[in-house]
Amino acid sequence: MNLSEPRFLWALLALPLLWWLAQPPRPRQHVFTPHLAQWQAAMRALHRRPPRGSWLRWLLLAVALTAAAFAAAGPSRPGTAGAERLVVLLDASASMGAAAAGEPAFARARRRLAQTLAQVPASVDVTVVRCGGELLRRHGAAARALQDLGEPSGALAVDLVAAARAIADARTAVWTLTDGQGQPRLPDVGALTVFDTKGPNAALVDARIEDAWPLPELRLEVDVVAYAEPRSDGRIAAELLVAGAVRPLAPTPVLLVPGQVTTVPLSLVRRPAGGELRVAVRLADDRLPDDDGRRWRLPALPAPRIAVLADEEAGPFVSAAGEALAVEVAGEVVAAHAGTEVGLLLADGGLVPLAPGTVRALTFGSRLDPAVELAPRALAGAVEWDRTLALTRGLDLSELRVERCWPATLPAGEPFLWVIDGGERVPLGVVVDGGEDRASVHFAFRLADANLGLLAAFPQLLRRAFVRCYGKAGAIAATSPGGGAVAAGETDLRTAARAPDRPLPPFAVAERPLGRWFVALGLLALALRACVR
Repeated sequence: MNLSEPRFLWALLALPLLWWLAQPPRPRQHVFTPHLAQWQAAMRALHRRPPRGSWLRWLLLAVALTAAAFAAAGPSRPGTAGAERLVVLLDASASMGAAAAGEPAFARARRRLAQTLAQVPASVDVTVVRCGGELLRRHGAAARALQDLGEPSGALAVDLVAAARAIADARTAVWTLTDGQGQPRLPDVGALTVFDTKGPNAALVDARIEDAWPLPELRLEVDVVAYAEPRSDGRIAAELLVAGAVRPLAPTPVLLVPGQVTTVPLSLVRRPAGGELRVAVRLADDRLPDDDGRRWRLPALPAPRIAVLADEEAGPFVSAAGEALAVEVAGEVVAAHAGTEVGLLLADGGLVPLAPGTVRALTFGSRLDPAVELAPRALAGAVEWDRTLALTRGLDLSELRVERCWPATLPAGEPFLWVIDGGERVPLGVVVDGGEDRASVHFAFRLADANLGLLAAFPQLLRRAFVRCYGKAGAIAATSPGGGAVAAGETDLRTAARAPDRPLPPFAVAERPLGRWFVALGLLALALRACVR
């Protein structure tokens, strides 16, 4: 026991004085009387006895004085030497989500940490550093309660070896909890706990989407990799699962070379209502499911109301084109009346008073401005087209023949189809861009005055014109959220840095004051003395 104010122990010298004061007073004189027997009988009748000293009362008073002296002297229990601070380096990288015996390593690490911190003295300053994904730091009560540490994700954000060496000193203990994945070596200072996450794992490393919005086609390429014991042929059997906002697709079997990234193409057809698209790779006994899949939110297809407008001289091509397009894009064909809200206007000839680029429209020889005078022009030259524009790239229009056209009907826009007639470049088709979500495509000839509707390229040109009119405002991102290469150390669970576990060092225990116990002892002694006669 330590005493911070030992000078107060001088009060114990008052014990002899207390002994003297506790003695009963001696009689001042002796009286001789022949009536002693009568006096003693009277004293017994009054239940009184002669004054005399009490060893027990004096002892209790002495205990109370001694307790008061020691309480004033500041007694305390000596503390023990050890670390005064604890810094926990908690690996929260993606590989810590690997499950062993049905429980992820990160959950086991949290439980082990909570059990240990409950036994760490309250005087020890505790800090928990989350070292995977987003770097987080919790201190004091928040660290002891393990508040808001999240879930394992991403790659290891801290060099555990360098961090442990930089933090550890005579007053600071470091405790590293990790699975050793993606680390060439483990910390050689401080306490260490290594969790086993070894086992088979498959990962969807990256994904790319080619979106044909507003058409339903999707082309998806996924990069997958697997780390497991191969079959006799050196391959690993896995499956790709696609679900959600696309037409049902049976699981796609894939054979993977261990540790080698394989690209698997998938052709999908999205549902008109849109929704969430989920793609995942499935492997037997997969230890780490968090890196198996990707998700996208697909917008709904426009499913437009297609209006068809044709003059008396138009043939059946525009009506057939409208019906075919409506079937493909889950739309419907409606009559073209004034005030009718439509998603796309198909016009062949006639007067169509609209502002180019403000309405989604595909016109063939239609007059947009009633003030324009129509003068048909016969053509004799070969047709040329822009082979770099998305609208006509890869199409073969070399067999296109146009008997006559009305170049004056074309608005100002980007030409993609023309003919060289007598050394003059005569535009036959232009596209007018009205923004991200709308455009209009215009031809200078009617379908009845050309063989465009008979060409094999016409259905594809019609589809592309529809896509161009709707723009790309509703398309999904070309690369999945969170895409990109995943660190091999976080997905390859076959090997990891290993080291024997090391326990925590002893922690410093502060001196415990004992003054209140001496005060309680003194009060108890006085209370007992009051009961003793």
